[in-house]
Amino acid sequence: MPSGIYERGIKDYGVKKCLICEKEFKKRPKQKPYIFKKQKCCSRICNAKLSASYCRGKKAHNNKQTERICQWCGKIQKVAPAYSKRPFCGRKCMAKWISAKQKGQNHWNWQGGITEKYNRNTLYPGYNEWRKKVYQRDKYRCVLCKSKKSGTLNAHHLKKVRDYKDLILDVSNGLTVCEKCHKEIHYGKQKIFNTL
Repeated sequence: MPSGIYERGIKDYGVKKCLICEKEFKKRPKQKPYIFKKQKCCSRICNAKLSASYCRGKKAHNNKQTERICQWCGKIQKVAPAYSKRPFCGRKCMAKWISAKQKGQNHWNWQGGITEKYNRNTLYPGYNEWRKKVYQRDKYRCVLCKSKKSGTLNAHHLKKVRDYKDLILDVSNGLTVCEKCHKEIHYGKQKIFNTL
């Protein structure tokens, strides 16, 4: 053999013993040497069993977990340190806590308890009749845009219900408007009723 040329032999990386099934295994033919050095198990199945044994009863956050107590249900959980300051165990408990804490006078939009029931007809007996009278007076048309789509008409109080409770069922305090104009009245940039 000429000088400088040498015959490459197969390097022997030794034999390892599987940590799970205790079989002996060698480096596979096309396996990278640095991967074989890190390998602890003979197969993927044994590797999965090994990783499951590390994480049993815990999550794999380097096993540095802290206990957290949910403010709503009192459930104790082991969580990663990053999540330890969160006060609830999940979104359901958070939603229940918010709905319990923001009822009545604690709610940000509390207006003195003007509506206690959702159905206006039970809250104000005769409300449906008042609404029909307002529609009939305005001939089932929106006063502002002249639309007469029956499904989109609303009866609007000219003077606010919370301020003038005695005018709730007064027909002269009502106005027929479509949903688009009704939203413009309450939430629009320009207040329409300054001109009426």
